[in-house]
Amino acid sequence: MVLLFTHQNSQRVHYIFNVVLFARLGVTFQITSDWSFFVSHKSPIKIVYTDRKPVESDSENWIWVYNAGLLHENFVREMSQEISKKTLTFRPFREDSQTLTLPFANIEALFISPELTDNQQYLSNEPVFCQKNIPFDIFSEIFWCLTRYEEYQWDQIISKTKEGNSFQNNTSTNPTNEKVYSADQHGRYPAKQSLLFQNGWLEIPIVDKLIWLLGYCINQTPQDQFEIIATADIDMALRYRGRKFYVQFGSLIKDVFTRPILILERLKSLIKNEDPYQIDLATLPILIETENPKIFLLNHQKRTNRNKQILSHLLKKEIDRCKQHFTLNSNFWGMHPSWQDLSNEITSKTAWAWEKSEFENMITSPALHARLHYIHLRLPYAYRILQQIGISHDWSMGYPDAIGFRAGTSKPFVWYDLGLEKCTGLTIHPFCIMDVTCKNYLNLSYEISTSKANHLKQMLQSLGGTFCFIFHNESVSNSFPWRGWKNTIIEWTKKPNNHLD
Repeated sequence: MVLLFTHQNSQRVHYIFNVVLFARLGVTFQITSDWSFFVSHKSPIKIVYTDRKPVESDSENWIWVYNAGLLHENFVREMSQEISKKTLTFRPFREDSQTLTLPFANIEALFISPELTDNQQYLSNEPVFCQKNIPFDIFSEIFWCLTRYEEYQWDQIISKTKEGNSFQNNTSTNPTNEKVYSADQHGRYPAKQSLLFQNGWLEIPIVDKLIWLLGYCINQTPQDQFEIIATADIDMALRYRGRKFYVQFGSLIKDVFTRPILILERLKSLIKNEDPYQIDLATLPILIETENPKIFLLNHQKRTNRNKQILSHLLKKEIDRCKQHFTLNSNFWGMHPSWQDLSNEITSKTAWAWEKSEFENMITSPALHARLHYIHLRLPYAYRILQQIGISHDWSMGYPDAIGFRAGTSKPFVWYDLGLEKCTGLTIHPFCIMDVTCKNYLNLSYEISTSKANHLKQMLQSLGGTFCFIFHNESVSNSFPWRGWKNTIIEWTKKPNNHLD
């Protein structure tokens, strides 16, 4: 058992200690604010979580962790300019007694102790620290990443003004930070506004590294195991089939003048009664070769620019076809909630509740998993609505416009709602790379996309992380404009080499 001393307990303190120590490191813990009790207790490992290092912390089984105070607050405030950040080098304090080794040497640290920044030792090019003294707030850093604290800050400042498909700032509220606090054309939080992105840390699972560091300090190996999880988003289950004859004919005529490359493909689909987007042709064979695969299906009532409609009975036929060809459990299927204006909670909840009901009728089992269409994750509204309609697992934690770890971790975690200051029953499953991100947002080639994925896999393998990625049935169809991408996605499913590039 680990005994922790902090001057004040709180919902935040209990949450993050439970996530880090119990869920990830597999150790029990006790929190106390009674210094006499802490000193006299015979616990084999003691952690002092205070803003200043106590004299008694030189004891052999004591570890001091700097406390920046974030976990003792109960509100969200603008603090981006206050967060100190630096890459620190770790140096073992007692190598002879250590049975564990760290798979890294450097730590990306936030919330650094003022005493550290004032010490010349830490102002060098390679500032160092040891497992007896952690001069930055490792717990606040993990909490700040997992809760997406900066996105609550962002939501407090930004005001969406809907003009067609664009969203603009309320400059009267924030006249000097217009570029900093802005949404993209879909009303989403852009990756470039993240501190991790701006600091070059987005493609590093810093939370996973921090948990490894703490595990090293208390001589406890993290419980994490490396795995690859392939997930597929089905925005359009069929490209050609299922449409009325006059629609097909009209589209064929249009292809003659605008997209002649599709004419042969369309005719082939009509003659053979096959469709390049057909889920069981290419998507499922890729998914079932990986661990714990997921497929998310979009189904909605009304066609919009962002939500392309397919009739429910056709989607049901595709699901039944998949069940005939493959053995699939109920957890394999997840709903893909349509794009909604999340500022209108009632409308969004009504739409998603209908979609969930229809989806459950198709898969003939409860829908517990979801990933938001367009990764339209606006906190906290999206997650609150998902919980209200009965979703317990979300797979939307990642960026559509960047590769990396939006919450700083590759592993699932329980969502903490900062607005309500409580731990929820929603489990978050992060992803780190998506086909659309590589091709459409970053304009990466097949080769570079594969290299990026391999580097992430190798890094995560060393940490026991999870390489969760997204692809679409379009990208493995070998249909225009995704020709050539199927092999790239297959490469993503393969185990990595032993060494980082």
